[in-house]
Amino acid sequence: MNGFWAALSPMLLVYVATAAGLASILATGKDKLATQASAPEPAAVPRDVYDVAYLAGGRPRLVEAAIATLLARGQLRVGSLGEIVAAGPPPASPPLEQAVHQAAGRGRLASWVARSSVLKPVIRTLETDLVQRRLVSRRRPLTGLGYTLTAVALVVLAAGVGRLVYDVGESHLNAMVLLVFGEVVLTLWLCLVGSQRITKTFAERKVSSLPPTTAGATVLARAQQQAGAGGSAGPAELVALGGLAAYPDKRVTGGLMPI
Repeated sequence: MNGFWAALSPMLLVYVATAAGLASILATGKDKLATQASAPEPAAVPRDVYDVAYLAGGRPRLVEAAIATLLARGQLRVGSLGEIVAAGPPPASPPLEQAVHQAAGRGRLASWVARSSVLKPVIRTLETDLVQRRLVSRRRPLTGLGYTLTAVALVVLAAGVGRLVYDVGESHLNAMVLLVFGEVVLTLWLCLVGSQRITKTFAERKVSSLPPTTAGATVLARAQQQAGAGGSAGPAELVALGGLAAYPDKRVTGGLMPI
């Protein structure tokens, strides 16, 4: 075993730790909102039904709520094949309803409308607003590459500790060994931070919506309680919480294909 630690060059550990640390720093980026968005904000309130829709079901529910609003106004109708068709002039506002009306056009399935490039910038703007108001968070649980990066940091840290113990036992302790130990400790911290950002970047390709924060969950629970108390909720409010299946007029949505 002594031969192994003697062969394990301190500079090799420094190089590996530096490479992992740089990868973590690049992954961390400048998105400080990600570290702040999970803090609860007791005063947070939804501005409109679309806040509640996003908190309840993410991007798909957001589009469903907009479809429900336009159906109730007669600005969309359901075609014979279950598609939604734009009817009449586009809405004056908000941008989400305008984008859904435009994406529907002469007839598109609701699932296609939800993935339309017309909606993407509008939804990203809404998500940024929700993050800034701390109703949703850009942070995600560690998965995949995040765990890998953390595992690399732990291995490098263990190797650095082992080399440090070996040099102390052999009375070889010097500035280089202390540098190695400090380097691997710093790498562990950077990797733990960077793995969160790397996970976020890769997970966004698979997960279409941002998770609610504590404040967001509170807002959603309050909206659900109000709906359960028998309040005067319109079609958009019902769909925001329960999806298109909750639309009150089944004659309108009977043939509608869900998202």
